[in-house]
Amino acid sequence: MSPPTDLPSSGARAILDAATEGFARAGFDSVSIADIAAQAGVSKANIFHHFKSKEALHQEVLREACKGHAEFAEALLARTDMGSVDKLQALIRFDFSDAFGHELNTHLVVREVLNTGCCAGRDLVEPVFMRNFMAVTGIIRQGQQNGSFADDIDPSTVTMMIGATVILFFQNRHMLDRFPGLPGSAPSDFYADLVFRTILGGVVASPSAKPPVVTAASGKPRAAGSTASKSRPKA
Repeated sequence: MSPPTDLPSSGARAILDAATEGFARAGFDSVSIADIAAQAGVSKANIFHHFKSKEALHQEVLREACKGHAEFAEALLARTDMGSVDKLQALIRFDFSDAFGHELNTHLVVREVLNTGCCAGRDLVEPVFMRNFMAVTGIIRQGQQNGSFADDIDPSTVTMMIGATVILFFQNRHMLDRFPGLPGSAPSDFYADLVFRTILGGVVASPSAKPPVVTAASGKPRAAGSTASKSRPKA
């Protein structure tokens, strides 16, 4: 059995495309290898020539759907010619354009994120999502280290907030104009920049009005800004 490569053969490509559509539309448990074979125009044996199991095919489909984001975030993290604020804005803009521009892949990811059932391939999904998660939290931590972001924020929470916001905008993309202040015909960068400015500036007008920060270790609140960086965000 030959494993999938970064440049799959035409046969493997047809299988991946068929599996992506099937998993995105109906979910892992509802799509059989026979369904994927029929959609791809190949035999079941041909699928198992490229992928050792349905779970392995599912993982590769998710890896392909997420790898563009992972590669972009990792490249941002490694750049030395950009400040952390610019990196965060570029990341959020990419998140929105990628989600809105590749709807099938986004449906696939949303289905996995929202799936609360027990999927046979669930354990194989974690390393795929974790690569993306670690790259984004790395960008936030990098900003904390160089004084661009406050050191009393939690990088994992910021990463979760960005991902959840992108999903919510994507799920409501066809009726955004029904929400006050959100034009339905705006480009993805418009929404990305709204989210970026909100995350960067917060919603509280004055530092003294900020709520206490609860530390994970003790569960007890401490005054906001007690250990926060006093420096302005760096471009």
